[in-house]
Amino acid sequence: MATFAYTARDQTGVAVNGTLVAESVEKAGRMIRAEGKYPTTIKPTGPSAETGSMRPRGLRLSRKDLIHIATQLAIMIDTGVTLSDALDCISSQADKPNVKRIVQDICQEVRAGIDFSAALERHPRAFPKLFVSLISASEQSGMMAKLLQRATGYLRDEHDTIRRVRGALTYPAIMLGFAISTTTFLLAFVLPRFTAIYASKKAALPEPTKILMAVSNFICTQWPMILTVLGVAGLAVFMILRTRRGARMFHYLQLNVPILGALFRKLYLSRGLRMIGTMAGAGVSLVDCVKTAGELCDNSYFQDLWSEVSVQIQAGKQFSDPLFRNPLVPRSVSQMLYSAERSGKLAQVMEQVSGFAEEELKQTIVDMTRYIEPIMILIMGAIIGSVVLALMLPIFTISKVIVR
Repeated sequence: MATFAYTARDQTGVAVNGTLVAESVEKAGRMIRAEGKYPTTIKPTGPSAETGSMRPRGLRLSRKDLIHIATQLAIMIDTGVTLSDALDCISSQADKPNVKRIVQDICQEVRAGIDFSAALERHPRAFPKLFVSLISASEQSGMMAKLLQRATGYLRDEHDTIRRVRGALTYPAIMLGFAISTTTFLLAFVLPRFTAIYASKKAALPEPTKILMAVSNFICTQWPMILTVLGVAGLAVFMILRTRRGARMFHYLQLNVPILGALFRKLYLSRGLRMIGTMAGAGVSLVDCVKTAGELCDNSYFQDLWSEVSVQIQAGKQFSDPLFRNPLVPRSVSQMLYSAERSGKLAQVMEQVSGFAEEELKQTIVDMTRYIEPIMILIMGAIIGSVVLALMLPIFTISKVIVR
């Protein structure tokens, strides 16, 4: 038996506090409800309170696991299974320890009388704010199965989009890393062997070979200093990016770098519009939708955009007004949203516009991959070819000396 402190509301809605002795949080919740009260929080006191700190508040869920949980919940609730039974079923069948612990914790809190959205909110690293907001809206509207399906669709689309973007960025990163590692290997291990051969022949070396030999000698003799400089530079960049100004500089480069800039612009715009449209369609207020989109955005320039939109909405202006003035939003998108506002179908049109933006993003990824592949091959060929040519030039010089 343990002692629990609780807060609850009686039948008139007045908040009440108290303590009771029960075997578990679930039984404490049932005892409180039997008295005609609705519990809002139930916490163990005394020695048992230590077990509360062991709850899995800091665990993460992968996006794939979250989609899987939301899909299962939507199906079971739509077929008439109670929320607590659905959560219990998911936790009992979960293979991953993190998933099992998180779902078990949520199930216990739901059975104790805590709102599902409040239980989710206590796991901020596992459930994004948009997902919690949609669940909160479903609790108010009574359409949990429908809004779970909506949330699952959003999470699935976002996961697919991010996966495509990462795939598009991985290829050039691998190619660039291969080019750098190959060049370093040639300069540090291959060229010194040729240097000994050329020195024994006493041949007049061409200028490109002399430059390459100087670089090779610097790498071989000063590699501790090079590694130290690279480490310090990497740490300095990391510290700068943690500052507001440094992060803003990085976000500016992210949106304006050739080829990749267009991809990131469409990514952030499509995610923001999809998020706002999904939440607005679920009955969440437009101000809260825009605020959530700004908080969950990873780019400070788009955060400023959604912040400005929020201010304008609260001032009584239209959603599309600040979009027309912002260069991050194509005029065609702003015009469509303006028309949607006039027709009273903003949430519906916003989801359609976000779908259109995501299709453009996918096409941009395809085009970028098509262009980057030959560009990276040319860059690698130029770098490695220049090194090989500089290595081979002295051979021709030596052969001429021998012929003479």
